[in-house]
Amino acid sequence: MLALIMCGGKGERIKDYCSEKAMLRFNNKPLIEHTLKSLECSKLVDRIYAATSSNAKITSEFLKRHSYYISGFLEIIETSGINYSNDLTNILEKLRPHVVFVMPSDTPLISSELIDTIISTWNGDKQCISVLMEKEFIMRLELKPTLSVKLGNKEYFHSGITIFDCSKIQRGKSVKEHYIILNDERLAYNINTKKDFLLLSSKKN
Repeated sequence: MLALIMCGGKGERIKDYCSEKAMLRFNNKPLIEHTLKSLECSKLVDRIYAATSSNAKITSEFLKRHSYYISGFLEIIETSGINYSNDLTNILEKLRPHVVFVMPSDTPLISSELIDTIISTWNGDKQCISVLMEKEFIMRLELKPTLSVKLGNKEYFHSGITIFDCSKIQRGKSVKEHYIILNDERLAYNINTKKDFLLLSSKKN
């Protein structure tokens, strides 16, 4: 499976604290370095793509100097950086007909084993599967996620991780999203605010 790291956004909720959140340092490494390493160690990821933009020039330069990029294991895709959904759709069209594991750059606690666990839920008969966490679980961690999803009478928060079958995605047509619920701290620490980062920093090894 291909992996796609989305790292070209504006980071509006944290821009007063840092210019590019993917480059915030955790355990002496940029957040995105932890993500790259976990994907590289995955048994089910064949290649990594990173979506950057003019909003993330430092991140882009970091990636271009990375050994994964030099070896060809990592490819950089330039996007407009204006609209996440439009950028993602453009990339998925380019990666058709592959199945793609999409994740943010700022989930440094995620492990290769957890990535493989999520990928293993894919059975090939759906357009996409997204990973959600229960609202109560996130609230206990005092984090501030951005995207909520209501299923029945219960509220969940999106982890930022979705698997897409690019062959089944068409521009302008709605996507039937399926969900798995996975309350795991390693997914929850998706950095959106200064407070999120400070909470993450308290977990340093």
